[in-house]
Amino acid sequence: MRLLLSCLLTLTLLALGTPSASAEIVCPDPAAGTPEATPAAEIVPQGSFPEDGGEITVFAAASLTDAFTEIAEAIESEHEGMEITIETGGSQSLVTQLEEGAEADVLATADDVTMLRAQESDLLASEPRIFAHNRLVIVTPADNPAGITGIDDLAGDDVRVVLANGDVPAGRYATQAFCTYDSLDESVDGFVDGLNANIVSEEPDVRHVLTKVQVGEADAGVVYASDAAASELNGIGLRVIDFPAGLPVSVHYPIATLAGGKQGSGNAFIAFVLSDEGQQILRKYGFE
Repeated sequence: MRLLLSCLLTLTLLALGTPSASAEIVCPDPAAGTPEATPAAEIVPQGSFPEDGGEITVFAAASLTDAFTEIAEAIESEHEGMEITIETGGSQSLVTQLEEGAEADVLATADDVTMLRAQESDLLASEPRIFAHNRLVIVTPADNPAGITGIDDLAGDDVRVVLANGDVPAGRYATQAFCTYDSLDESVDGFVDGLNANIVSEEPDVRHVLTKVQVGEADAGVVYASDAAASELNGIGLRVIDFPAGLPVSVHYPIATLAGGKQGSGNAFIAFVLSDEGQQILRKYGFE
């Protein structure tokens, strides 16, 4: 199986990165509302893999890297001759690549908004189907050098925070959660201002955030629960801190076949993801 991790840097490159001085959370005007998501299809897609094998390419949100790699390996072991390429990155970046002519058979994003953009760009061949749920968490290195115990500490003194860029789902979800918290009576005064003073970089996808925390280039970051679980499975321990109850930190993932792609194999891949075996793999990596 060919695994293309299109947006994951090596640790060496990460060490050479420079903080983004302009990185900050900008809370939206509540009157602006949010884009309406396209309802997800309820019917499990029908399709089959060719008996003589073949190739398909799956564009998947970066947080799906480990789970979809194992799913692809499971399919390849059950269908001789099948070769599945998993290409991962920020959902926004993946859709941009497709809009610019990149070819793939399946798209799985970390939010409805990005999938809706793909649909409005006539990139989809099927209705999106929700296949997994996730939630945001705060992570620190295992030794937690900054002594972070809760959300308020992210706005404290001498704390380095890394977030995903606001253009990708993980960054957009984090902004929504932090801005909601800032509006509550129980938040510390000037929470978002204090947090903004501590943001040292905004990363192109959630796996870049995870890596910076893993190597100690950040005292804290916001990732998905599945990323923290994958880190543990890969032998890198992290301290995981939940957001306060009531904040909008739950997310879900839609998947669809792409126009111009291999519909039979694409639908078969989606059906496997929705199967008991596929769902068990997703649960293993922290998805709900």
